[in-house]
Amino acid sequence: MDNANGILDKYNESIKLTYNYTFRMLTHLKNIRDNFKQIDSPDEITTEVYRDSIIKKYETLEDLSWKLLSKIFKASGLDINNPRGCYKQAYKEGLIHDIDIWNEILLSRNSTAHVYDEKDYDEKDYEDIKNRIIEVYIYAIEELLKNISYKVM
Repeated sequence: MDNANGILDKYNESIKLTYNYTFRMLTHLKNIRDNFKQIDSPDEITTEVYRDSIIKKYETLEDLSWKLLSKIFKASGLDINNPRGCYKQAYKEGLIHDIDIWNEILLSRNSTAHVYDEKDYDEKDYEDIKNRIIEVYIYAIEELLKNISYKVM
């Protein structure tokens, strides 16, 4: 019995650590967004650095989000080791409310993280994804973390 409690304690500790790190990444992403709004007339380089920073933080945040869900589900006996499966299960359990946005979050993450060749890079697509991150995805991830905080923690 003590061994079972020890395993649950390890899961709970791991979930809390991942949750806190995910929350910090979300805060960093929101700070980048908010600080950029304060720049009056950003030059092209500043705008590009901003976009790239948003996208890189987002990639990390999305990765942390599904891994956090995976840990939560594993603690309850479900072994789900991929983002799509985690998002579907989170939808079933009411941790997320719009599965279409989460499918889009995953597609955007895949399209930014898997550019291997300069010819695959489209600046307009990156700009569109950056806009979706700051207008939609940040709020969806924030809602997920709030739901996890209320229902799991």
